[in-house]
Amino acid sequence: MTASHRATIGFGFLVALAPFACGSPAVPDGGTDALADAIGDAADDTVTDIPVPRCPMDFTLVPGDPAGHSEPLGAAPGEVRAGRLNAAQLPADRTGLAIWAAGDIVLANERVGFVIEAARPSHLYDPWGGKIVGIARVSGGRLVDAADFEEATVAIGRHTVRTTSVGVLRDGRAGGPAIVRAIGNLAPVPFLDEFARPIVPQSFTDLRVALDYELAPGSDTLEIYMTFDVTRPRGVSVPFPMHTFFQRYRMPRFRPDVGFGNSQLATPYVAHVDDTGISYAWFAGDSMLTPFISESGFDAYSTLPFQLEGCMQVRRRMGRVVAGGPGLDGMLQAVARSQSQMQREIAGRVTHSDGSPAANVHVFAALPSGTFVTRTTTGVDGRYALHVASGAAVRVSSFRQGYAVAGPLDVAATQATADLQFASVGTIAVNATDQTDGLGFPVRVQVYTTGSARPPSLPASHGEPLPGGNWLHIEFTADGRLSLPAPPGRYRVVVSHGPEYEVFDQEVTVIAGETVAVRADLRHSVDTTGIQCGDFHIHTNRSPDAEDPARLKVLSAAADGLEVAVRSEHEFVVDFEPVIAELNVGRWVYGVGSIELTTFTWGHFGVVPLAPDPTAVNGGAFEWANLLPPAVFATARSRSTAPIVIINHPRGGPPRSSYFEAAGYDPATGRVARPEMWDDRFGVVEVFNESDFEANRNGTVRDWLSFLDRGRRVFAVGSSDSHGILPTAPVGYPRTCMYLGTDNPRMLTPTAVRDAIAQGRAYVSGGIHLEVRGPGAVGPGQEAMGVGAMAQLDIVVRAASWVPVARLEVIVDGRTLETRTIDASMRDPMNPTVRLRGTAMVPVAAAGSYAIVAVHGDADLAPVQPGDRAFAASNPIFLRR
Repeated sequence: MTASHRATIGFGFLVALAPFACGSPAVPDGGTDALADAIGDAADDTVTDIPVPRCPMDFTLVPGDPAGHSEPLGAAPGEVRAGRLNAAQLPADRTGLAIWAAGDIVLANERVGFVIEAARPSHLYDPWGGKIVGIARVSGGRLVDAADFEEATVAIGRHTVRTTSVGVLRDGRAGGPAIVRAIGNLAPVPFLDEFARPIVPQSFTDLRVALDYELAPGSDTLEIYMTFDVTRPRGVSVPFPMHTFFQRYRMPRFRPDVGFGNSQLATPYVAHVDDTGISYAWFAGDSMLTPFISESGFDAYSTLPFQLEGCMQVRRRMGRVVAGGPGLDGMLQAVARSQSQMQREIAGRVTHSDGSPAANVHVFAALPSGTFVTRTTTGVDGRYALHVASGAAVRVSSFRQGYAVAGPLDVAATQATADLQFASVGTIAVNATDQTDGLGFPVRVQVYTTGSARPPSLPASHGEPLPGGNWLHIEFTADGRLSLPAPPGRYRVVVSHGPEYEVFDQEVTVIAGETVAVRADLRHSVDTTGIQCGDFHIHTNRSPDAEDPARLKVLSAAADGLEVAVRSEHEFVVDFEPVIAELNVGRWVYGVGSIELTTFTWGHFGVVPLAPDPTAVNGGAFEWANLLPPAVFATARSRSTAPIVIINHPRGGPPRSSYFEAAGYDPATGRVARPEMWDDRFGVVEVFNESDFEANRNGTVRDWLSFLDRGRRVFAVGSSDSHGILPTAPVGYPRTCMYLGTDNPRMLTPTAVRDAIAQGRAYVSGGIHLEVRGPGAVGPGQEAMGVGAMAQLDIVVRAASWVPVARLEVIVDGRTLETRTIDASMRDPMNPTVRLRGTAMVPVAAAGSYAIVAVHGDADLAPVQPGDRAFAASNPIFLRR
């Protein structure tokens, strides 16, 4: 797990919150003293154990009508409507990730529609309804081109509106804007509350709020207002208004000052872009948005503090949302209309070198200085139109992966057309087969530039995702066939199917207009009969801090020879089996449902297996806020699937994301600083999280051995915690290889997978495969009885020829008993993938012992997985005299 993923959303928020609360550039007027005074005043007013004076009068917030307009999508030009949606009126969910539902309320004119969640438990990190859950274009009385919207909200410190009712205040029939109103008291968002409370202590739970959404006829802009019932005579200081987004990995973030790049400067708005759906720009009510935290897909922006006068209702504009699209250019047109800015159109056509249309490619406009302006996407005919400020001279260019950049082409302020053409490329046509049966099968294909050559690229401001490094392509295919474009030149082509197979590695020369045929016949060289390898920690963009769609994760699992793929989303129970069936890769991979129970105060945990429950919030997520780990674990274990709890990444990163650090576990003594947090029943630990044995020797390996030293049978798994595959976080490194007695993934069950890891019948593989047997042929997780004072371990180390193997380590009762160099002379001449076949004699203590074998590669897994070090580690074998 990378540092950013291990930190996760909440902990990056916590780290950033401390300096902000002490006075940050986020509040430019008044400086740090003014901010400190504002926080202090708010805290003085909200100490919960001291009675706070209340105003003598009561206020009423008028609720909206529960139904609203009976035909909410029937607005004619000059009209707007608001009403509840039935199932048939919901937008198409093209990503499978939307959370809108029948009964939600829409505000819609003839241009755009905004879906507001009903007053029901929400699937989002803000767990209450009444917030935006969808934005779409309106066409023919339907919501179309819906954004891949995730979550955005206005927050007051750590509070949002705990919605108790959502209704229609004005349905549009009387003219003017339509208004949807959500009512509730402010309440701390559970995932923020425990760790943010000490830093932002002020409470606003006594404030009852109406959250109003207003849409006018013919407008692209949704206005957001809050009406506060202020019952404190002194009024209320609000030092910490925020606008928060869980959005960036599903809709890339855009800012007018830096494009798709990063900046810590204040901005007039932040936008999120969907090339195939509507996009939106989010403005604060009356000030600039200042970046506050950007971590793991979560972005928070602060605005200026404000004061609410006492003993009155105060209505305040909190934000504006401008919708347009599809794509960035359409959204920027909507923003320009909302600000009465004049634009001009540049149109043209993008073609390949033979004159054929270049469909579905981005076209960019930038100022001559290099400042990014806008982008659009060509149609099937290669034509495009984009819009820039009137009188602006720009440069246009186009890009497609595997091609040189077309342009830039200077476009004068008076010029209305600009055609672009890609230079001629060649094609690398890959046909990969399994040598066993000669059939095509899932593979990973990587194309590297050679020598000093680098792949074509664009500035980060343009928002073009690229593999990086020397990669021209990293692709996965289910049937072994791919045709990849490449500019003329010399390339290295690597085709692989995980560490049990040999690798195809060949340099090719690409000539413009010609095709290079690459025939890769891959040999299954490493015998793992009866063993199937799994990854218990795989994220998709169902998790807000991950960028890969489920299809990509499944394709990569199958292509990299991973047989068991456990979908491990933050706070959402789901599995990969429907996607596996859709891609027709069930012969190679089996999906198991789970959740990463993601607390923001005491760690993250895999709960495996779980069956998704479509009737439950987030498929059956667990309540954990303000609860202690033993109680939450007990609830998790009580599910009908009898799941186990895996302690994910127990160390590393901020303590609150790491259970052993949150509980204060000391491996030297076996004691914890906070015993109330400690669970004595967990038996599986993610000892290896996207890392190898040596990297964890003084951390999670030491913890693991400390449990075994004290007689607690805790078993290790290794997982990728993959959030984004490209370029260097694939699924399956490392992987947990289980003794399951079959080589057919379709013969597996969630119970069989669960039992294998719960009983330690597995080893962890970072490319190297390891077989260890004790007396009586007992394997990892098992116990050999009556072995005497010395016991023999039989060890077989296997690895494909491209996987480095350097030395063997035997660990008995927490100490390294011996290390042994593994060199070429030890290979089995009849089967060179057997790098060592030998024995080790180990002492057995009077009270019994345990033995673990580790193998170290001392080099990485290039060219397949550069940067990932080869290794393997067995689970313990228990020995009794």
